Amino acid sequence: MGGYYLYNKGPVDVINSSGLKITAEELYTTFSTDSVTAQKKYSNKILRVTGLVNTVTFNTENKQIVTLKTSTDGAFINCVMEENITETNPGDKINIKGICSGIGRGEPDLGIKADVYLSRCFLEK
Repeated sequence: MGGYYLYNKGPVDVINSSGLKITAEELYTTFSTDSVTAQKKYSNKILRVTGLVNTVTFNTENKQIVTLKTSTDGAFINCVMEENITETNPGDKINIKGICSGIGRGEPDLGIKADVYLSRCFLEK
C-alpha cells in the first residue's frame, strides 16, 4: 500500500518547497569534514544554497550546470539546473534551490576534489 502511495505521489515540488538555507562554503565543509552526518542531514533534502558562481556550462544531456565556489580550491557545489539561466556570470552571488544528492568521490591520486551535487535546481530570485 505504501509503495502504491509513493509511486502515485509524483515528484517533489522543489519550486514551492521552503528548503534548508545554507551557504556553499558551509555545505561543502560539512560534507568534507563529516560526510556521515552531512549525508543524514542534507542528502535527499531540498536546500537553498547561497554562493558565488564559478562556471555556467552544459553537460552531455544539454542540461545547464552551475558550479558554486567553496572555500576549498578545486571543490564546488555542482548544480544541475531544470531551466536555463541567462543573466548569471562567474562571480555573481546567487541563490539556488535543489535536491542534495551528496558528495561525489573525486580522484585524490590525481588531485581532483569531490563536488557536492544538487539536482532539479532552480534559481531563486
